[in-house]
This record gives sequence, structure tokens and C-alpha cells, in this order.
Amino acid sequence: MVGEVYGAPNQYLHLHRARQSDTPTPSPSFRNARVPKPLGSPLERLVTERCRSGNLKLEEAVSLFDRLFSSDHLRPSIHPFNSLLAAIPKTNHPDRYSTVISLFNRLNLIRDRGIYPDILTFGVVINCFCRMGRVDLGFSTLGLSLKHRRGINAFIFGSLIKGLCAARQIEDAAQLLAKMPRMGCTPDLISYNTLIDGMCRTGNTRVGLDLCRRMATQGSCCEPDVVTYTTLIRGFCQEGDIGMAVKTFEEMVAGGLKPTVITCSILIDGLCKNGNVRAANEVFQKMPSCEWNRAMEVLREMVNQAISPNVVTFNALIDSLCKHRVTCEAERLIDLMEEIGEKPNVITYTALLQGYVLESHLDKAIRLFERMSQKSIEPNQHSYSILINGYCKNGKIIEALDLVEKMMKHGLKPDGVIIDILRNEANNCKTPDEVKQTISGLVDKIKHLEEK
Repeated sequence: MVGEVYGAPNQYLHLHRARQSDTPTPSPSFRNARVPKPLGSPLERLVTERCRSGNLKLEEAVSLFDRLFSSDHLRPSIHPFNSLLAAIPKTNHPDRYSTVISLFNRLNLIRDRGIYPDILTFGVVINCFCRMGRVDLGFSTLGLSLKHRRGINAFIFGSLIKGLCAARQIEDAAQLLAKMPRMGCTPDLISYNTLIDGMCRTGNTRVGLDLCRRMATQGSCCEPDVVTYTTLIRGFCQEGDIGMAVKTFEEMVAGGLKPTVITCSILIDGLCKNGNVRAANEVFQKMPSCEWNRAMEVLREMVNQAISPNVVTFNALIDSLCKHRVTCEAERLIDLMEEIGEKPNVITYTALLQGYVLESHLDKAIRLFERMSQKSIEPNQHSYSILINGYCKNGKIIEALDLVEKMMKHGLKPDGVIIDILRNEANNCKTPDEVKQTISGLVDKIKHLEEK
């Protein structure tokens, strides 16, 4: 295991000062680092290719690491090892972070071959420790990096700030951000957004807004973006301070930033919960309905920065997408929800169900309805009424009536919307007489249930 633990930012600063004169210039942020060009042995080229593929599994990555580790025909280079260590956290395997730590410790055994961890190696390992909730060991690894004169970069700072925020050590995270320039590293937008998110999650959204304003007005190296403001708006909504949420939204627009569908969805949800439906409708009218791709980019950026939207935010956005008949994007959004561990609920699937019916994709709606039961998500009254309406629109009256019966067997009473749908079919001249009689009997049965 790595050496002595440095529990707080102040405790490793002296290491940097002692070596500042002979520490190499920090390399570019690891976020922008690319997988090395496919040079060297066939094995190294294979590693590069698999890491670039995007479908590398943890077991395969470990196998490739073992082959690199035992090969006698490698250049003395850390690059192929870095490629694997950086690819493993992207596998979403539950043991991905601990596996990186284990493989990193094995690198000590091949130093005699001229293979030494560099700043990118240490950056990946520090990030893994922080993701595991062991920011203390992240600082310990930073001490080891500085001891070996490997320096520090924005990616390492960002990982440590994120780790401190996850541990609710917001003051330490803020101090660390403030020390970045003194340690030869300029804070980047992701570091600022991570700290602001930590402030919002701990009930300090106003402090986060102050930091955002300093970014915008005091010549900071980077200005707040749509993720910054969306995070603040969500924070104010969660704190019940809707007035500040609206004010922040207006400040964002006045600053020349376009709110995305995500930003609008969060604010609309907050306003509705506060009973301000009129203001929510005004925000909805401003929603940029043609910018769904940009919204997805922002949402993914929020997820990448550990600023994960909750199911309410996802549902508001999915509902908007489906009402605008963009179900393909809604499907992508549900995939993203499941990818980050947010479980879609009956509201999520009902919104998509309505989108399918609006787009005349009845077959998709039927399959989705069946899948809801398979996922132990019971359709609600609204779910049934949407599919019943879909059946009737497509001339499948018998199927619609069967679904009404099924609904009643499950203890759900058809509402006025469903009764109106059935009456419309009964008054349709194209509906066979025997079907009209069945509808009439079913409507009477529903009314009888209401009288009980």
C-alpha cells in the first residue's frame, strides 16, 4: 500500500515547496490525455486498440496487464500500463477501482525494467481512491507522487476536491482549490463545478452562488457554464428557496447563457412543488425544444462530474421529450438513468408510453407496457388510459376493452378520461353493434363501481 496518509491539504503542501525547483512542469490535464499512438510491439498495439474500443471488460484488461507485466519484449514505457489503468474505471465493474489499486501496486515489481509510474499513473490511482471514499489514501498517493518528483495536475486536484466534497469536507475542498495557483496549477471549470456541487449538496448553495459570481466577475481563469448554473438552481430548489432559484435562472440568462431543457425541467419541478404553476408554465414556454442533443451533452457532463440528476429531473426531461415527440432521445435518457443507478419508475415509463402513442408506435407502446410488469412496475391509471386510447385510435377496440377489464381486475377504477374514450367509440358509426353493446355494458359496470 502507498505510504503515510496525508489527512488534509495543508499536510502535503510542504512536500511540494521542498521540491518546487526540480519538479517537472505539470503535464496537461489527464482529462485531455489521449491513449498513446499505437507504436511498439504487437501486444502494445493490441492494448491501445482495446482501450480505444470502448467495450473493454475488466477481466480482459487484467489479462492484458498480466501479459504486459510478464513480457520480456516491451519498451521501457509506462504508457501501455497507463492506458489499461485509465480504461478499467470505465468498465462499470463493481471492483474496478480496487483492481486499479492492486495493479498499480504490482508496478513496483518491474522498476528494474525502467518502467516507472508517471503523473498520469498517479492521477488515475488518486481518482480511484477518491471514488472509493478513501480521500485520505488519495492524499497519501499524492505525497508519493511528489516524493518521486512526478508533480501534480488539474485532474489530480479535481479528484481530491471531489473526494473531499463526497466526504462533506467542503472547507478543505475550498482551501485546496484556493491553493492550486500557488502549486503551479490553474483551477479549471470542472474543479469549480465540483466544489459548487459539493456546496449545494451540503445546504450551502448561497456560498456556491458567491463562488460562481466571483468566477464571472473577478477575472477568473474560467467562467461559469450551464452546468454551474443548473447545479445552483437544483440546489436552491432542494433547499426550498424557489425565489433564489428563479433569480439564479434569470442571472444565467442575463449573462448570455441559454438554459437547456435540463435547467428548465429542474426549475419547473421546483416551481410546481411550490404551487407556482403559472411561473412554471412561463419557464416551460422558454424551454428550447429543439436543443435535445445539447441537453443530453450537458446531462452527461453533469454525470461525469458526479453531479448526478435525480429521478425527478430525469422524469421532467423525459416527459418534455415525449410531448415533443422525440422518444428516441427519451429512450437514450432512460438508458443513461440505468447506467448511473437511477431507477426509472412508473412516471418515467408512462411518459414514454404517451410518446409512443403520440408517434403512432402502438407496437412499441404495447411492448413497453408489458415490460413494466416484468420490471415489477405496476402501471397506474394514467398508464392504462394512454394505452387504451392508443388501441382505440388504431381500431383495436376489443383489445382496448380487454385492457379495461384487466385494469379493473388489478383494483384500478377507470376514470372519466377512459369513459369518454369508450363513449366516443360507442358513438362511432364504424363500430359494430355488438361491440357498442359491450362498451355500453362496460360503462354501466364502471358507473356501478363508482356508486359503491
